[in-house]
Amino acid sequence: MEESRKQFELEINKKFGDLIDQRICKNSDGDYMAWDMQVAWWAWQESRLAIAVNLGKPIYVKHNGDYIHAWPAYNVDIAIRAAGLTVKGDR
Repeated sequence: MEESRKQFELEINKKFGDLIDQRICKNSDGDYMAWDMQVAWWAWQESRLAIAVNLGKPIYVKHNGDYIHAWPAYNVDIAIRAAGLTVKGDR
């Protein structure tokens, strides 16, 4: 979750710049001290949890003598985009 929080704060800073520096202060339990920031953080977390990508049925591939589940990269790429997400390198 720490990486998600970094992304959240980066996006807040992009939008509001230096005005937001004092609003990202956190108390001892990690919650933001500013109520509006805490509400935005809760919403950010929930939106991330709601992301689900259906990769379809896996294929079985032999790896080190065992058969494992695998998904062709092309299918994964399509599934990620179909969920409304971007793949790094697309931008």
